[in-house]
Amino acid sequence: MSEDLTIRKLAEKIAKDFQLTVKERTDAILEMDQIQYQNLGTDSKKYETNKVKSDSKYLYTLIKGFNEADGNLLLKAMDK
Repeated sequence: MSEDLTIRKLAEKIAKDFQLTVKERTDAILEMDQIQYQNLGTDSKKYETNKVKSDSKYLYTLIKGFNEADGNLLLKAMDK
């Protein structure tokens, strides 16, 4: 399984974990996003940067599914 699908599948699993509060799910998914950006470096290729941005948009859309206000803010900030 490619890395791209792995982060998305893990995020989906967290988003559907109703044992966690909305805040805990949001924080866990945002932490995954933050780790992606930390792993980018000045030597990262354009396709790697684009992949991280694509994954971020997917993660923010997942967040919007259970936390509409924060999800909308994240998606709007991304479009700027």
